[in-house]
Amino acid sequence: MANQSHEIELSIAEVQWAAETARASFERWESQQGYYNNRLNSHFKGKLGELAVEKFLLNQKLKLDSHFRFADREKLADLVIKIKGYNKIARLEVKTWSLNYWQDLGRCIAVDQYPDLKKKADFIIWCLMDEKQILDATAPVKVLLAGWSKMDEVLNAPIKLTGKDNMRKVNNYQLNESDLREMSDLLESIL
Repeated sequence: MANQSHEIELSIAEVQWAAETARASFERWESQQGYYNNRLNSHFKGKLGELAVEKFLLNQKLKLDSHFRFADREKLADLVIKIKGYNKIARLEVKTWSLNYWQDLGRCIAVDQYPDLKKKADFIIWCLMDEKQILDATAPVKVLLAGWSKMDEVLNAPIKLTGKDNMRKVNNYQLNESDLREMSDLLESIL
């Protein structure tokens, strides 16, 4: 894992917003086949990760388009960093994993999902959280920004058939933990 991870605490209000928007997102997508199983918990973790990355970037005084906040923008990158207005941008996709699955299943992008992600994002921010924190939406939650990757680094990662026990098996590009770049290097790389 990147040596200088950043832990971001989300307030109760932010956690409740994530729970509400996750429920709406889950309901929109529940009848459609996806790259992975469509579960409310996955949408919730995803929203928490997106909020944490947004908070981290805003603390760096960056200008953002937070597309994840709008249902009609779900097919766009989660976040876009605007550099010198729109003269330069960095498009970010956020992937949030449970601590329980990080070692075996974390840092994965489905092989079939990669072309769509490549069209909308330049970088992936990898987040990690302890699922025990999110049993309800009435307490602050901590999200670890574990590191980031360029899209071409994902494409160069080994392809593995992942899935445990009764899980659906998925062909994924899976990065090694040591391949993740440190969050402190992200801004230097994109600015």
